[in-house]
Amino acid sequence: MAANAEHERFLTLFQRMVDHTDAWIAKTPPDKLDWVPIQTSAMRFGDRVSRVTIKGLIAHIVVGEDHWAHSLGDLADGAVMPIPKYSALQEEFEKGDFREIAHRSQVQIVQAFAALSPSQLDKEVVWVGRSWSVMGFLWAAYAHRAFHIGNIDIYLRQADVVAPEFFEFNPPQMA
Repeated sequence: MAANAEHERFLTLFQRMVDHTDAWIAKTPPDKLDWVPIQTSAMRFGDRVSRVTIKGLIAHIVVGEDHWAHSLGDLADGAVMPIPKYSALQEEFEKGDFREIAHRSQVQIVQAFAALSPSQLDKEVVWVGRSWSVMGFLWAAYAHRAFHIGNIDIYLRQADVVAPEFFEFNPPQMA
C-alpha cells in the first residue's frame, strides 16, 4: 500500500505508463527493434549518444529504473544516487527474450517503488547535481520514461508503424 496520497497518485500514473510501454513493445515489429531512423543533426539524444534503437531505449528505461528502484530504499538521507553500472539486467536484455525481460522487470520496479515507506519517501536524494525529495525523484523517473516513450513514438511513426495512443489509458479514469 502506498505511504501517502502523492505516492499513490504516482504509482497509479506510473503503472499506466508501464502498461503503455508494454503496448509500445507489443506494437513494435521485431525487425524494427534494432532499426534506427534517418540520421540527421536533429535526430540525436544529446552529446553522449547519437544512435539509439527502440530496443536500446526500452533497455535504457528499464535498466535505469531498476537501478533507481533498488537503490532508493537503501540510500541515507541526503546521499547521492549512484550512477548505474553495467548490470546483469543489461546483459540479460542483450541475450534473452526482450519482451519478457522488459515486462518482468517493470513489474519488479513498480513493486519496489510501491514498497517505499513513509520515512523513505521523506528523505532527500542528490541526483544530477541537485537535491530532490524522493517523491520528486520518482516524478523525474516518470518524466524520463515519458520522454523516451515519445522518442519511441517518433521512431515507430517514421517506420510507418501505428503507435499506441499516448493519452488513452485503461482504465480511462485519471488518478
